[in-house]
Amino acid sequence: MFLYHMFIENDSDPSISPQWVLKEGLNHKTATKWYSNSGNYFPELTERFRPANLPKWIDFKVAFGADLKPYEEPHFQFPIFSDKIMVFNRDTGSNLFAHYEDKLVGGRGYFVEGLPSKEDLMKQYWESVHTLDEFLKNKPFNNPEIYIFEAVPAMLIEYIE
Repeated sequence: MFLYHMFIENDSDPSISPQWVLKEGLNHKTATKWYSNSGNYFPELTERFRPANLPKWIDFKVAFGADLKPYEEPHFQFPIFSDKIMVFNRDTGSNLFAHYEDKLVGGRGYFVEGLPSKEDLMKQYWESVHTLDEFLKNKPFNNPEIYIFEAVPAMLIEYIE
């Protein structure tokens, strides 16, 4: 089974290229910024509600996104190579993003009307966490948000145009 990471030209850092990723590997510095990182929207809440029993390597500062199937081309393809891949409920992450977006426009409430508080959503977000293996066996929700918490070695990556 493979995971996929979409490649988008990065205007903020033109040095990130498919050739660089194929040489250096895929990590939070070489990853496409297209993927959201719901655990980073409210870092203080992320840490406050983080379950105490989780390993320290679950750190959203080094996480980058992946998909279970290719979204579009071009993309990178690589095998599941690690147990440091976690899955969260993307629907909850999207609701957290609505709170983040609301904050960006001055907290007017347009984006969050009818949603739970960001605190409740962060609790739900952490409650949704599964290893990739657990998720694939049980599929507890339909919309997975996959994060990799370590670099993908260059030798495992294939670039698909």
